[in-house]
Amino acid sequence: MSVFHRLAARLRRHKDKRPPYAGDAAPTPSVPAKEPAAGVPSKPVKSSSAKEHKPPAPMGTLVASSEGFMFDPTTTMNLARAADIRPQDPAEIVPGKVLKRDEKGRIHIKIVFYGPSLSGKTTALRWLFANVRSLSKGKIIEIGDELGRTTFFDFVPVSASEKIVFDVFTVAGQRRHASNRISVLRDSDGLIFMADSTPEQMNENLASIGELRMALGTDRMATLPIVVSLNKRDVANALPVDYMISMMGLEGYPVFGTVATVGTNLLRMFQRILRDALIFKVGI
Repeated sequence: MSVFHRLAARLRRHKDKRPPYAGDAAPTPSVPAKEPAAGVPSKPVKSSSAKEHKPPAPMGTLVASSEGFMFDPTTTMNLARAADIRPQDPAEIVPGKVLKRDEKGRIHIKIVFYGPSLSGKTTALRWLFANVRSLSKGKIIEIGDELGRTTFFDFVPVSASEKIVFDVFTVAGQRRHASNRISVLRDSDGLIFMADSTPEQMNENLASIGELRMALGTDRMATLPIVVSLNKRDVANALPVDYMISMMGLEGYPVFGTVATVGTNLLRMFQRILRDALIFKVGI
């Protein structure tokens, strides 16, 4: 045997005797799959194909997950029933069929800003109130706490003409005000869902959209005019738009990247929801 072959054989013997490295994962013994008990269906295996369609998590940001927030569907459904949010009547989706009129005969269309606390809902409403001069506006009514956060709702009537009035509300985003927040959803004709683009608030966005879906029900979520505002796009670590929309399951809705403090895209967003709600309710 040549010197080369003797050296190679010695190295192989030395390698076989080497203890395993502490950082190596121990091999997992194979365990036979348990047979399901009689009468108990086996759990379906989740497919990983759904994850392949979601954009990858942005580097250097927090990744949101369903384990990161508390959301109680039963409580939300009970609050929705208490607020008299019922399954949609077929007549409600026929333009001009179900209209709310005041003593002057004017049609009222209700628009609601919905989203987590401090996402910018009240800031957006204040900016629109101060800067949209083409619309006739009534007095803005604000109910807030000592920190300036909405504790019940902000409201302003906006007259598009002598015959149509948009009643615009923002809701309290804090978890403890769920009852008041869901009550404001009753009889809404259009929604602006305002999400916070900062990574630390992504779980709050998920909790808020989950609550909204549960409170409105599948039929109203499918037919009600809804636009999406991804607010605070000016922060340095703002989450990518595609990532946020995919995480919240809001594909297919009109999306606007906004900065409520300076009014970026607020007018376009507001015009879109007013137009869609007007077509939905009146048909013009």
